[in-house]
Amino acid sequence: MKPIQRIFLILLFSSTGWRTNAQNINGERILVGRESITVINFPDKVLNINFSDDGAYDYYIPKRREEKSISLQFNKEQTAGPNTGLLVNEGGRSHMFRIVYDSTYNINDDSRPPLWYDHSNLKELKAFIQKQKENQSAGNDEAAIAKQDKEQEAERKKQIEARKTEAALAQKKSGEEAAEKAKEAEKLRRNEEIKEKEEAALIAKTKKEAEDKEKQLELALQKEEMEKKARALKEKKDADALAKKQAAEEQRIKELKAKNDAEALAKAEKAAEEQKLLREQELAKKQAAEEEKQKKATEEFERKEAEKKVAQEKLAQLEADRKKREAERAYSEMGLWQRYGKKGIDVYNIPAGQMAMVNADFFIVADTLRNYRIADSLIRNDASGKINIAADKVLSGGVKMTLENIAFKDVHTYYKIKIENETNEDFLLGRTYMYWYDKNEKAKMIIKGSYLTYISFYPIIRPHTSQYIVFATRSPNVVEDESLVLFIDDRRKEKGSASIVVPGKYYVSELAKVQSTVKTSGNKRQAEFKAEEPDTKSSKRNRRKK
Repeated sequence: MKPIQRIFLILLFSSTGWRTNAQNINGERILVGRESITVINFPDKVLNINFSDDGAYDYYIPKRREEKSISLQFNKEQTAGPNTGLLVNEGGRSHMFRIVYDSTYNINDDSRPPLWYDHSNLKELKAFIQKQKENQSAGNDEAAIAKQDKEQEAERKKQIEARKTEAALAQKKSGEEAAEKAKEAEKLRRNEEIKEKEEAALIAKTKKEAEDKEKQLELALQKEEMEKKARALKEKKDADALAKKQAAEEQRIKELKAKNDAEALAKAEKAAEEQKLLREQELAKKQAAEEEKQKKATEEFERKEAEKKVAQEKLAQLEADRKKREAERAYSEMGLWQRYGKKGIDVYNIPAGQMAMVNADFFIVADTLRNYRIADSLIRNDASGKINIAADKVLSGGVKMTLENIAFKDVHTYYKIKIENETNEDFLLGRTYMYWYDKNEKAKMIIKGSYLTYISFYPIIRPHTSQYIVFATRSPNVVEDESLVLFIDDRRKEKGSASIVVPGKYYVSELAKVQSTVKTSGNKRQAEFKAEEPDTKSSKRNRRKK
């Protein structure tokens, strides 16, 4: 008995429950291509993988990916692969698939969807199986599959053509709007000139106010200094006069003491005491008046200093706002037109030649949104174990590009690239695309982009800044002696292009981080995860029957 017949008989007689379980897939066709990776998603953890034919392991490489998915890669040492059966146990379900080698599958074919079979949603899985059973019971399973394929291709083509038409119209409209953009830019420029004049007048007025406040403060300081010198001079003069007067009084008392004129001495001493008291009272009044005057002068000085500070801060803010507006103005629609648009450099639409480098997935809205979420997560999260492959050259004397990480999600590969602009001019991200090279370093094919982080408006990386982009493709079946090369252009041809070479060993190594190899022991159909099958009564009974 042939192995594929044996496994079908096992499945038929091992458990009637397997045939009636509404959650078990029975006979879905799974395509495997030579240059692509096939991925199947499930609702629960994959426990066991078995080919129906031991010889199939020589042609197909099954691996578990992120617990709830499996991948199938064609062994490229072979020229073609046989059709076979594949049993997958996940959760409490057992699924039987028909593995079909498709030699015509092209990873870039716009009419063919990626080899991704998503059964991760349990509700959708049940609906899929119900429809499959209805087709099988009606005896038109193959016809239904063929019809479904045609319907999917027709719907896919409809979506693609609609988006392509939309993109073509946008490109055409952009060309037609060039003259209008020039008129609008000129109008904006005149308005900007009026605003600039008003802004310049306000700054000049504020600057004069600041200068006036500073002069007033300086004059107040000079006045205070002069008054301080005058007070010191008067205080010295008063002190000298007082000293002479006190000396005269002391001399008069001394003379009276010498004459022993008690009555005159008493009168002189009393008069001297009264004069002293009057002088102290007058001095106290002068000191109080001086303190009050000094307090008012200090308050006036502080007021003028505060006014000066406010005026200077207002001027500084206006200057800062002006500089910021000037910087932003360069990246406004008017600014971009003045700097690039009127010179024939289109920074508003997808770069010329980019459309020839993308496949149909690029135009499917649902795929674009999904890829956006994944790309955004890659940019926001700094993954460990970076590969950091630098580009072959630095553009414009300071634009560096580095492939930091390669990530795999379902049937797509995501390349996270950091672009650092250390120059004094903009870097205009242009056409971005990838080639696949064989072991002889000969280009075998383009790997068309399924997604690029910036779709409609490619980024302008400003001077002395850096930015991340994510380039996504359908996952190619790369082996270690092959390589992928990512090319990134500046929109201005004279600025050149840089390339990042991804050796096959790096690609395979990164892929291995999310996949677990299916091991064999004794019988090739013994899978790596069989020991993890739950030890329930049902599973024990099924193992005995098998």
